[in-house]
Amino acid sequence: MKGWENSALALSEMAPLLLLPRACANGKPAPVDQDDWKKAVEGLVTVGETVAKEARAKNIDAMLDLSEKVSNACAACHERYRDVDLTGGVRCEVEAG
Repeated sequence: MKGWENSALALSEMAPLLLLPRACANGKPAPVDQDDWKKAVEGLVTVGETVAKEARAKNIDAMLDLSEKVSNACAACHERYRDVDLTGGVRCEVEAG
């Protein structure tokens, strides 16, 4: 489970980099000042730390339970900002409505 621990630590340590101002692939600024973006980053940090802890403990049942939380933490950003019109139209923009 060392690989899982390392991957989880990488996720939790990398996540704060998502708060740095930068341009998205479509040239628009990443929405780093949006509250939901900040909350999503916080969720990645938290779930990464939790997964690393359970991996160290070799708790396979907890790891299986946490897989959905990892997926949800990623989806919190992707569903709103990333996985929309991948041709460049609205990526990094908050959808209206």
